[in-house]
Amino acid sequence: MKNRLLFCCLFALLSAIHSGSAQPKPPVVKPVKIAILLFPGVELLDFAGPLEVFNHMEGASVFTVASQIGPMKMMQNMLTVTPDYTLNTVPQPDILVVPGGRMEDVMADTAVVNWIRRTTAGRQLTMSVCTGTYLLGQAGLLDGKTVTTHWAATDMLRQMMPKTTVKEHTRFVDAGSLVTTAGVSAGIDGALHVVARLRGQQAAQQIARLMEYDKWEPEAGLVIGKPAKRPLTRSKLAVSQKVTSSRRKPVETPASQIDPVCHMAVDKITTADTAYYAGKYYGFCSKLCKQHFKREPAAYIKAN
Repeated sequence: MKNRLLFCCLFALLSAIHSGSAQPKPPVVKPVKIAILLFPGVELLDFAGPLEVFNHMEGASVFTVASQIGPMKMMQNMLTVTPDYTLNTVPQPDILVVPGGRMEDVMADTAVVNWIRRTTAGRQLTMSVCTGTYLLGQAGLLDGKTVTTHWAATDMLRQMMPKTTVKEHTRFVDAGSLVTTAGVSAGIDGALHVVARLRGQQAAQQIARLMEYDKWEPEAGLVIGKPAKRPLTRSKLAVSQKVTSSRRKPVETPASQIDPVCHMAVDKITTADTAYYAGKYYGFCSKLCKQHFKREPAAYIKAN
């Protein structure tokens, strides 16, 4: 009787051990280091949107990096942010996020461009938001790729990168190791897509719900709404007149409140960012756009 009772107890114990060992183990989450590039004049939501998304991703370590140490002005000097690392101290990231903003200075910063190019081999994925594609193009990462950018910057990107296919009317483009997004809020969609790739669709949906980003349609890559038409008017101007930089205060009503090169809205016209052509003043969002305009003014005017 005792032997029988002992056998039953031993059998129950072995069954419990076997049952416990047969249970599936939770999947191991691979840690991911995500670096977000900052620079003077960076657009706030371009970097803050992806930062918010990735901050909620399991196993993600998110940090910011810039070419210089100390507080940095951004978003038309409305906000000051201190980056976590410089280019010399930042850990090798698995994912690099390059936002857009005021691009001419950072595109001319060879230290930033070389760092982006140098760290490409060690990265799992590179993601750009808005005109951050300009910087990736400057680093030579877009040749032969299909990308997108802010709807108002697609034409200029095509001119800058003739070997790149630029798609319009899409929130993001997944080209494998490169994910590019349209403007500003589209960085959230692109980041959610990256989460879905790395952690699954359910994880991305949970983050979208947590952020109350409830209009996200993963399959379409869209938030509710339709692509907006460009707020442009067509002008027929003489093509042979000389372009001159403005040396005096521009007229109160310029030819257009839209940059004729990148088609972005020009909030404030200053003498540093205007050019005179065919009897009218034109305003630009950056010196880079102004330089492009001065090379072929007639072509840009006709395109508008």
